[in-house]
Amino acid sequence: MASPKRPNILVIMTDEERFPPPYENADAKAWRLAHCPGREAIAKNSIRFQNHYTGATACSPARATIFTGQYPSLHGVSQTPGMGKSSFDPAMFWLDADTLPTMGHWFAALGYQTYYRGKWHLSDEDLLVPGTRTALLTTETDGSPIPDKIGNYKVANRLQPYGWHGWIGPEPHGSLQANDGTNRDPGFAEQVCRTLEELDAKARAGDDQPFVLVSSFVNPHDIVFFDVQWFEHFQEQVKAGHLPQIDPAPTADEDLASKPSCQADYASQYPLFYLPQPDIARYRQFYYWLIAEVDRHIHKVYQTLQQCSFFEDTIVVFTSDHGEMLGAHGGLHQKWYNAYEETVHVPFYLSYPAELKPGEHKGLTSHLDLLPTLLGLAGADSSKQQAMAEHFSRRYTEAAPLVGEDLASWLRDNNDGTPRTLYFMSDDTVETGADMRGAHSDKPYKPVTQPKHLETIITSALEGGRWKFSRYFDNPRFSQGPGNADSLPVPTGVKAQFECYNLDADPLEQTNLMAPGNRQQLPEPIFEALCQLLAEQRASKRRLPRNLNQDPEALLA
Repeated sequence: MASPKRPNILVIMTDEERFPPPYENADAKAWRLAHCPGREAIAKNSIRFQNHYTGATACSPARATIFTGQYPSLHGVSQTPGMGKSSFDPAMFWLDADTLPTMGHWFAALGYQTYYRGKWHLSDEDLLVPGTRTALLTTETDGSPIPDKIGNYKVANRLQPYGWHGWIGPEPHGSLQANDGTNRDPGFAEQVCRTLEELDAKARAGDDQPFVLVSSFVNPHDIVFFDVQWFEHFQEQVKAGHLPQIDPAPTADEDLASKPSCQADYASQYPLFYLPQPDIARYRQFYYWLIAEVDRHIHKVYQTLQQCSFFEDTIVVFTSDHGEMLGAHGGLHQKWYNAYEETVHVPFYLSYPAELKPGEHKGLTSHLDLLPTLLGLAGADSSKQQAMAEHFSRRYTEAAPLVGEDLASWLRDNNDGTPRTLYFMSDDTVETGADMRGAHSDKPYKPVTQPKHLETIITSALEGGRWKFSRYFDNPRFSQGPGNADSLPVPTGVKAQFECYNLDADPLEQTNLMAPGNRQQLPEPIFEALCQLLAEQRASKRRLPRNLNQDPEALLA
């Protein structure tokens, strides 16, 4: 029987956490499960999605995609600051609060309270020290809070234009120890727990207004700081031998000659962009330690929810914005310039004790499905969502129907759904910008070679298993100005490059079936079908702003 109450919603997110790869060795898996009781408690009560994918990379594009239900081609957040560009770089595009409604707006329209705690990164909402670009910090170097500065953020309520309340900055981003995930995540957990307790007190007093609460953690994103000396507890664990043996990826020494050329170029240049990240045992142990570190805070939040009167009537989502390569595929790190499983395949759990039975969902799903599915579970079916989109179009300049699918009926029926095709895109050229000097060396570097923009489909709709097909290209919207249409020819003449994998036959993605030496292994009917699917997905999902205010042809003059 369906719950008579509209569900509350708690979205718990991490940053840079990949779905455990098929090559995870037994010791690593056992250690991870033993040291992640928070995730395991959520998983026990959840539908566990086995094939869930991000819609974009990296951090900012992925998060804007999650919370708007649209791709970067429409919401505009195509870049992530941090290497070649700062938040204020001319080539950095943030979400404008008046262009698209966010999840907060959608649920506020249904009468929900909306709260956001933790990492945001869809726009730059830091309070700044006057006359500088320096963010007002709310934590000391040791992680202790600065109460008066926290009070400043509370009063400012900087995310209100984006449909949310309660955000306390600054963005946990950059190279300051005071702002890393290990220091900021405890405070985020405390904020979420306090919010849950306040909401529970109101509920016990008779207030039945539902809420959406986002609990957005940073780690394991601190992997970018590997070998920085301020992680004392990790160093103690290494010396004591308390961390497991974690094998390198089987593709760590892969020759990338048969892959799109930007991958090898990025792998060779990454140490120049930021910090060298050698693929050694301690590096991989650090990533697992960070996963366990943030789980302490996930567990605290979930245990607090379990003590609340509305636990049974609360949908809990656990996921990550995107994954992490961790040295796989010829020494790739982070998440740029590829669509490998380590980057795009992410964990996703969804629980709703009052309505949904725990289990596994094996169908293909995407971050684009999150918003329409939550709306569906909250009682807003497809016709209601369409009507809401039409209403939003009178307020927001680029409001449009949501791209993803409402999976609510599949989840209620414990159904894996029908074969389908997912779309992924990335225009994030993180190393380019006004400050193209290495963070560690302070020496200038060259941008990663083109073609390096990519779009990918993952499909279960064709014979022979699950297929992944990617096109790498020089996007004219960036080479010829941000107002240019995607479909215009690229004057530079850079030819597109392609990747194709059968994920069932080649789960490690070692054999690029589009490479000249392997092309004969890809049946021509499958190739033609993949090209058609990519074109269809691009046409239906890769939306462009309606208000370009430029004649696309003039950009090529």
